[in-house]
Amino acid sequence: MGTITYHRVSADDCEILAETRISMTIELTGDQPQEIKDKLKLQLVAYFKKATEDNTCISYLAKVNGEIAGIGSVHLREMPGNFYNLSGKWAYVMSMFTLPAFRRKGVCTGILKVLMEDARKEGFNAFELHASTEGKFVYEQNGFQEHKQPTFRRYF
Repeated sequence: MGTITYHRVSADDCEILAETRISMTIELTGDQPQEIKDKLKLQLVAYFKKATEDNTCISYLAKVNGEIAGIGSVHLREMPGNFYNLSGKWAYVMSMFTLPAFRRKGVCTGILKVLMEDARKEGFNAFELHASTEGKFVYEQNGFQEHKQPTFRRYF
């Protein structure tokens, strides 16, 4: 396969990050009309550029022989603390995606480790995420525990 390298995303990398996240979303939810994908790409590029520049989001690209193998991000947010996380600093792991040709080769685990290392350097010690059925094993292997409270959503 070759050596996996991890590259922290700069504002210049946000387009490829957005395109890969769209590929992830299509895999999870199904294809969408091109107009919707184009609108989403504009929003994602704008979000990742802003969040990368103001350091509220750290993202990595994993590459093998110069080819994108996977992506991952951690969104850094502060909320009221609780008894388990007195600081209220939460690092939300998102956009974890390994391209099919590179799955089960340690790409996701490697991205997760560099994301957590960078977030911890920024003072974040509590991590959370939503996992796909396929990704659950990776997170459990890295010390994450399933939270028993359900997630509710409402869209307008």
